[in-house]
Amino acid sequence: MDFIGWLWWAVSSALGIAWTLVWFLLGGWVSALAQIAVVAMIIFGMKYGWRRAPYEIWARAGSFGRFVWNWVRAREPGQAVASIEVREVIRVVRVKEPGDINLSTLLTVLMLAGLGLVGMI
Repeated sequence: MDFIGWLWWAVSSALGIAWTLVWFLLGGWVSALAQIAVVAMIIFGMKYGWRRAPYEIWARAGSFGRFVWNWVRAREPGQAVASIEVREVIRVVRVKEPGDINLSTLLTVLMLAGLGLVGMI
């Protein structure tokens, strides 16, 4: 009889832990993802109609899945193959010379001139 009590305790504890994990997942980010999926389905349904929406969702989900899979498989930039030589490209930036004026400076000068004219009136 003691064995049956211990077995009942072990099974109920395992089921309790599993239920706690499921409840945690449903109450958190899984629920948020489900809500996002429902909103996306509503948007696609209104945009494409109820007949075409499932196909569009499937196509977009497939392309998004490929994007995520390629992102996961991508290498870090620092892990280049040893046989490839990486050269650093240095661009020469022309320094602003006297007399050069950009749009921001022009608008600032015009605003100050306008304020000066308003102050004179």
